Amino acid sequence: MNERIKSYCNKIADIYSLPEAKSIIFMIMKHYSGLSLAEILSGQKINAEAEKQIIAALDKILLKNPVQYILGETEFYGRRFFVNENVLIPRCETEELVDLVIKENRFNTMNILDIGTGSGCIAISLDCELPEAKVYAIDISPEAIKVAEKNCTYNKAGVLFAEYDILGSSKFPYGMKFDVIVSNPPYVRMSEKQYMHENVLEHEPHIALFVDDSSPLAYYEACLRFAGNRLADKGRIYVEINEFLGKETLALFHDYGFDATLIKDMSGKDRIIKAFF
Repeated sequence: MNERIKSYCNKIADIYSLPEAKSIIFMIMKHYSGLSLAEILSGQKINAEAEKQIIAALDKILLKNPVQYILGETEFYGRRFFVNENVLIPRCETEELVDLVIKENRFNTMNILDIGTGSGCIAISLDCELPEAKVYAIDISPEAIKVAEKNCTYNKAGVLFAEYDILGSSKFPYGMKFDVIVSNPPYVRMSEKQYMHENVLEHEPHIALFVDDSSPLAYYEACLRFAGNRLADKGRIYVEINEFLGKETLALFHDYGFDATLIKDMSGKDRIIKAFF
């Protein structure tokens, strides 16, 4: 590790472990310097303006700002996505959800709906990877829809986005049924806040994260009610879930008459449910 990287890591050492600090430093340095990781590690010179921007970014890191919001972008399923504080930062667990949908539905002509699209990372990834599919997406937040549409344009996707509250009673904007419904809804209970990092709690949109402890499965129940009218024959549902509520969420799917399977993520945690009638 060269001296510049070491000094940057030391600057944020009170907040992040060394591996985490190095990952953040490399993201920031690549973004502002335009250098590759190999060039950074070799100690290639960084111009004064880039150095100034890197230092400013590290100062924001010290204020618990997520690096993805500082840079205004992140990577998801091999593509660049713009993010801001109106949308959740895409997680690697959600990449596993997307990967499962792609593997099980490749080469099929179908309509796909993404409920609670946020940055659009799920819908856009599916649209790009499943060219035979037509992908639609909804979200309660108009600000999130703007971010998703920007990402859609940037990634040359053809997703159709609409503002809609799955818990509400307004008229659904699309007339067709869907062969696949996918969602990463809010599922973190308010009581779980104590286990979360400050940069998440202070900056990411709570409406996309948290549910009341008294009704932690409310969004899944709404999705299942919706699916009763909008899921096509032989259609499938794929959802990301709270790792601590796997059995309870699975039971809810069974209560609604679905044949459902609980799937663990790469860390061995209950993370995905796939289901069909």
